[in-house]
Amino acid sequence: MLRSFVAVFVLAAVGSWVLPAAAETPQKIFRSAFLVAETEFDPAKVSDLYSNAVIEEIIESPLTYDMLARPAKLKPQTLIAMPEMTDGGKVFTLKLKKGIMFADDPAFNGSRRELVAQDYVYSWMRIVDPQLRSPNTWLFDGKIVGLDAVAAEAKKTGQFNYDAKVTGLEVLDANTLRVTLTKPDYNFIYILGMAATSAMAREVVEKYGTQIGAHPVGTGAFLLKEWRRSSKIVLEKNPNFREEVYDADPGDDPFSQKLAAQMKGKRVPQLDRVEISIIEESQPRWLAFLSGELDTVKLPYEFNSTAVPGGKIAPNLGKLGMTATHEVEAATTYTYFNMKDPTFGGYTPEKIALRRAVLLAYDVDAEINIVRNGNAIKAETPVPPGVLGYDPTFKLGQNYDPAKAKALLDMYGYIDRDGDGYRELPDGSPLTLIYATTPAQLDKLYTELWKKNMDAVGIRMRPLIEKWPDLRKKSKLGQLQSWFLSWGADYPDGENFFQLLYGPNAGSSNDGDFRLPAYDKLYEQAVAIPASPARTKIYQEMSKLIAAYVPWKLHTHRTFDTFNQPWVLGFRKHQILHDTYKYVDIDLDLKAKAGH
Repeated sequence: MLRSFVAVFVLAAVGSWVLPAAAETPQKIFRSAFLVAETEFDPAKVSDLYSNAVIEEIIESPLTYDMLARPAKLKPQTLIAMPEMTDGGKVFTLKLKKGIMFADDPAFNGSRRELVAQDYVYSWMRIVDPQLRSPNTWLFDGKIVGLDAVAAEAKKTGQFNYDAKVTGLEVLDANTLRVTLTKPDYNFIYILGMAATSAMAREVVEKYGTQIGAHPVGTGAFLLKEWRRSSKIVLEKNPNFREEVYDADPGDDPFSQKLAAQMKGKRVPQLDRVEISIIEESQPRWLAFLSGELDTVKLPYEFNSTAVPGGKIAPNLGKLGMTATHEVEAATTYTYFNMKDPTFGGYTPEKIALRRAVLLAYDVDAEINIVRNGNAIKAETPVPPGVLGYDPTFKLGQNYDPAKAKALLDMYGYIDRDGDGYRELPDGSPLTLIYATTPAQLDKLYTELWKKNMDAVGIRMRPLIEKWPDLRKKSKLGQLQSWFLSWGADYPDGENFFQLLYGPNAGSSNDGDFRLPAYDKLYEQAVAIPASPARTKIYQEMSKLIAAYVPWKLHTHRTFDTFNQPWVLGFRKHQILHDTYKYVDIDLDLKAKAGH
């Protein structure tokens, strides 16, 4: 680390001399890397993992999660206590802490600005503003009394009335908000812990307008200091952040207990600065960690055998004091089909047969064992381990079977008519699977596997290679035929995954525009009852419909190893939260001894 020194000149009648001052206290800087580029930092306009990882550090939702509790456990963030739920799950009363201040910003004209209940009302109204085209409208569509009517009026007039009174968003006083739902929703409390429901100040949004995604201002532990798109993100400690002491429940997990001891009694945040680099390729990302340029890294799959042979950290890395933790990610990978696409979309038997043939032709075991180097388990339903509704005994029996895929294609008229080795549609027109992907090296391996598997059954595949943010925009506009994606849990209930296929969420979180009344009916039944075996059974019925109509090809639930440098304290990947820099510390003495 570079250190700066100040030369102090003292003049006296007898002469002059130079006194070297003590070195400035080194800053605690935490360096990490994103695998994929961010989009922007407006909670209303993003739904991707990496953008939300930054938003969570700057702007605050009412609730958050205990850093160490396993399984995931909600706790108050800007509230004095957990919301009071009444009227059978229809009414939630939120009481905010007093004295929570926004970070300083020119929009406040030199005044200190306190967080109030109206800030949450305004921020949530932005999500349903038709002009913003938020991917998060599914959070509130049809849920809050009176909110849909305001959004509908905005569609007619072209202007959203942010001063409109919404019956279901009632500000009882400056620090109290009562939310009334249209019907019971036992999972609504989880929405209050999502980055999308974080509080923005209206004057800030109005000052920056369409550029608000580059000027996030919140009440969180950090500020956005620098942003070079798709390259580097720098956060700095928010000097206005309230006094908060580290508090987490490690339970009986030895590693979590160690982290709790490292951070006990410390004021958060301990870090002065966070520097995030976008390093899409796995080899330079891993080498940057080994050279001490990164403080943490998710181990790329291809280095598994050398870094964690036999599931244990390699001796040479262990001697350096590095630590590694193995986790099952609360996420599911899948390929969606655009149900409006003329080739692969639709609900007729021949279209379903085509998608099912693709499902049978793709070798998930090869993906797990070769591409992922064993770091995943096969997904039977959208619900991953660690999330309510996951049942490890539930199996759909959809195994790799290229022979059956070929027979299905033959049966429904997808045959090779011109002898070029590739099948055509039943009407003789071309059949091509357009596979959206990025130029990253790991994605090239997936593309090769897809190509090999599709060639084996006579389906022509053409990759569409673009940067992730560009594909994201096209996906939200319904312009992709298919896309291989992952969805990480926003909250620890299976509903968060099944909502991705709920018809009314088409155009929001339902990228593939799947619409099936039978599925929607089951979804609505599930959200109306609390977590229970009955709800898990409904989730399983929904999984059977997904298997029958094949709007998705389910892939895996990923496992991963996180490596930390020896000087990193308190850091552990959370199932729901993202990078949680607020709870990290750096041991500067250990870092100096290591020569960094």
